Amino acid sequence: MKKLIGSLSLLAIVMAMVVGSAFAATTQTQTATVSVASLISIEFASATDTTFGSGGIPWTSIDPTSNLVYPTGHASTKADTAVICKYNGTGNWALKMKFNSTNGLDGKLKYYMDKPYYNGVQTNGTLGNPVPASGADWPIVPTSDLTVYTCGTADRTNVPNGTFVGVSYGLNPQGLATGTTYGGTITYTIAGGL
Repeated sequence: MKKLIGSLSLLAIVMAMVVGSAFAATTQTQTATVSVASLISIEFASATDTTFGSGGIPWTSIDPTSNLVYPTGHASTKADTAVICKYNGTGNWALKMKFNSTNGLDGKLKYYMDKPYYNGVQTNGTLGNPVPASGADWPIVPTSDLTVYTCGTADRTNVPNGTFVGVSYGLNPQGLATGTTYGGTITYTIAGGL
């Protein structure tokens, strides 16, 4: 009987430990921090979404009597080139564009831009020059920065996908000399916090 009482006492102690540990709790804590880096970037859209991608825009067959000649290979179903603008800062952002020639092409390059797209939907931003009416002349790309697009509320913060800004180009060849090769550089700049 003494053995039974001793065994019961041992069982009671084990049960007390199990029951006691079932109601005990311990707590651990840790901090969580998030750092959101500011982002403002511009990159060329892929060549599958545009005619020329990030490559050069060529004119190889020129009618010098025309006031608008499309680049060689121009397709009316997509933009000649496009940039993807990304921004997550405060305030608005804008896309600027300029063209500088090395030998007399300034004032000859024209552009066409329709409203950009964000996540597959046309944005509610503002074009620097309105879309030219059918048959109307296209604006000239200036030699100093021109704001060609300012974001709207729909694409103000547009990461990670960015806003697709498509541009098509034309050339006014009147006055260009036969047998001369002309060239220049188109510069796209995104500015934020406006």
